[in-house]
Amino acid sequence: MKKIALSLAVAVTLTSHLHADFLGFEVGAAYWGAKTTGDLQYNGSSIDLEQNLGYGDNMNTNFIWASFEHFVPLIPNIKIQHTKVDDSSNKNSGAVTFDNKVYSGDISSNLKLNQTDFILYYELLDNWVSLDAGLNFKYIDSSLSLNSAAQTTSTKDLKFVVPMVYAKAKFELPTTNFSIESDLSYIGYSGNQFYDFKAGLVYETDIGLGVTAGYRAEKLELDDIKDVYSDIKIDGAYAGIFYHF
Repeated sequence: MKKIALSLAVAVTLTSHLHADFLGFEVGAAYWGAKTTGDLQYNGSSIDLEQNLGYGDNMNTNFIWASFEHFVPLIPNIKIQHTKVDDSSNKNSGAVTFDNKVYSGDISSNLKLNQTDFILYYELLDNWVSLDAGLNFKYIDSSLSLNSAAQTTSTKDLKFVVPMVYAKAKFELPTTNFSIESDLSYIGYSGNQFYDFKAGLVYETDIGLGVTAGYRAEKLELDDIKDVYSDIKIDGAYAGIFYHF
């Protein structure tokens, strides 16, 4: 009886652990028609990304992801997502001060806000309604460089990791292969605020191949991180393809 009870307990634990599937993989890629707006301050000089540098138009960027889910108790599932944000602009908007240098005339600039998300999460529900919760460790590799005829190129690099709370919800539409999903990573502390939000419609075939489309928005508000202050928003529509097995 003890052996039977122990076997039953192990079976229940392995099959019901946070309602997770036995094993699950997903890989995908999406085009993101995002635009960058907001302002940035460094060494006491403030720059409006739209008015001073000409940002605000949609750029060609993308993000890719891969996730792995398992049945092992207590060990979280993992998702890795990489987002490329590399935007350039050219504008004649008068004098702009950056890194204690004055730029004037035609000012060329390049803004990078590349990100890699390492998401550790648990499945709390896995039915027609799915719910995940965990932590997102977002690594941000950013830089801003300016160049003009009046001044040589100056670049400010900033690399840091932001720990964020992560949650995802998915609702399957009855009798269809469609579903609605949304996820959010967020943290706010000491005048800093970060969020990464997605919401969209998903269609998945019976063989696991699917497409998705929706809206994604990010905010990066920095308060004196290595002399950098910012209130930057990146948002726009996305469309992608994935394979789930």
